[in-house]
Amino acid sequence: MKIGTIVCFIFSVIGLLALVAYFFPQEGVALGGTELRFPSLAEVLAPQEEEAAPVDTIPEDTLTTEELMQMRMDALKAEKESEFITYCQTNPARIYMPGDSVAYFDPFFDGLETAGERPMRILHYGDSQLEGDRITSVLREAFQERFGGSGVGLVPAIQTVPTYTLSQTAMPADLTRHLVYGPQSMRLEDRSDYGPMGQCATIDGTATFVFTTRMRDTYPHASRFARITLMSGSPVDACVTIGNDTLPLGGMQGSEPFYCYTARLGGTRTTATLTVNGKAEIYGILLDGTGGVSVDNVPMRGCSGTIFTSISQATLAPFLRQQNVRLVILQYGGNSVPYLKDEKGIAAYARALKRQIEYLKKLVPAGTRFLFIGPSDMSTSVDGNMQTYPLLPRIVEALKQAANESGIAYWDLYAAMGGRNSMVKWVDSQLAGTDYVHFTPKGARHVGKMLYETLEFYHRFYRFRTGKDRLKLNADSTELVIDTAATEITHANPPAGTGADSMHTRHPDSVTPSGHP
Repeated sequence: MKIGTIVCFIFSVIGLLALVAYFFPQEGVALGGTELRFPSLAEVLAPQEEEAAPVDTIPEDTLTTEELMQMRMDALKAEKESEFITYCQTNPARIYMPGDSVAYFDPFFDGLETAGERPMRILHYGDSQLEGDRITSVLREAFQERFGGSGVGLVPAIQTVPTYTLSQTAMPADLTRHLVYGPQSMRLEDRSDYGPMGQCATIDGTATFVFTTRMRDTYPHASRFARITLMSGSPVDACVTIGNDTLPLGGMQGSEPFYCYTARLGGTRTTATLTVNGKAEIYGILLDGTGGVSVDNVPMRGCSGTIFTSISQATLAPFLRQQNVRLVILQYGGNSVPYLKDEKGIAAYARALKRQIEYLKKLVPAGTRFLFIGPSDMSTSVDGNMQTYPLLPRIVEALKQAANESGIAYWDLYAAMGGRNSMVKWVDSQLAGTDYVHFTPKGARHVGKMLYETLEFYHRFYRFRTGKDRLKLNADSTELVIDTAATEITHANPPAGTGADSMHTRHPDSVTPSGHP
């Protein structure tokens, strides 16, 4: 039978049924004791929708008070979890987790919550955006206020750029300084023993280093330290002078080419003089508390982050492992943006960074987590107007992909600050300088606060997911809140006179970014 014949037959049947539906009496036809009915044409063309069954088929008046409260609690918990997930998937300030794993930072958060018993470190590497301890100082104060700890952490023997948090001098003034980055003339000869800061100072005889904390009202935790540690490439003699008291640095740990000497200062101090005698490279000095969190600021001017494989693991791994480094932040990319002109160059830079990440991952303790922070928005003149570097968004995406492929997290600072041409707005708001690259002090605090609050958001989600927060309904049973009396974290070495909310009152010019939690 031909297809056309079949189609004509089908439409003929449909037409016949439509005629029957149209002319058939609505009240039906009685045939003996049976009533025949046929649907009307209106019913066929516009059938009535069935009413949906109610989602909650259990009447509330059949539940006990406890069952009703638990039902509301479960619904609100599901709603709150949905809010967390939505932020993690859509917010411009979110952190991109490797493999979209919301649990990636859990080992780091575990370390934060036990820092009172087992001190831990956060190591913040970056380029000149970190100089002056501008961004890191905000992170440090917030973490130490929340989880305990004190001191500015790791500092170089010779500080060439003054910082907000510490004033320091070195004598004799002509000590030699070596760098793994920057001018080739400052490299070590035939060696790569630069230490965890990528720099060292060579002493031959007696050298004196004086440290005095600054801005003590703004940084009450960082401005007080109770322990000093010296890291050197060879055995030395060292002592620290506090007022009229002189204490030897002892407890030597390590072997060639990495030694550590430590002294506890018998209380928190704001100034100290360190005297070192010997012939050695000085990798750095730690000014810490006796517990809690230490946050180290390691700026590298002009660096693109591709230098870590040039640092001997013999001078890097001992620090990372002995000091319980639980988070390594790598903030690079800005110095490469003006020089990357095509996809080939971008791909090569991303590959170079992946090599650095893989190298560092082999040296850190098990459970250490990494966060890569890409470049901010940066502007250049395009047709006489300051605009985002044309390839910057592509560079950001390449770095984001490199971080994911390396199994580490990525924070998109470019998107968090507003995306394309946001740097112009930051300059107009005095949050960035007129070079359209670097943040002003006010802008740096803004970035530091934004980064901390982002990490704290994920920490709250961690506590929610793991059941560490005891949840309860508020008085009118419409909102899920945290029972703060049951979830307090014990601080280590809290400075006297600092309140729980002082982080949010110390910088009145800090603001919460749009769309941020």
